[in-house]
Amino acid sequence: MGEKLGEKLGEKLGEKLGEKLGEKLGENQLEIIKEIIKDPLITIVKLSQRIGISTTAIENNIAKFKEKGILKRVGPAKGGHWEVDLELADTFNKT
Repeated sequence: MGEKLGEKLGEKLGEKLGEKLGEKLGENQLEIIKEIIKDPLITIVKLSQRIGISTTAIENNIAKFKEKGILKRVGPAKGGHWEVDLELADTFNKT
């Protein structure tokens, strides 16, 4: 399900989230969102490895998403999970 959802959101998600952030989402930012949707338990280190950018770059992008309310961490740093605002994502998918 996660993989299909990530594919379904595709480019429109990137464009619409970019509008909410006040800038166009870069390829790496879109990949971060897709990976988190596929695996809400993913770590920053694993995101870094899968996308091929530094952990600092991942952390900076996550901070931007959190600031805009697109992404939040539920639970502790170890043992918690990520939540993407799926209502927001679904709205973007329909437009």
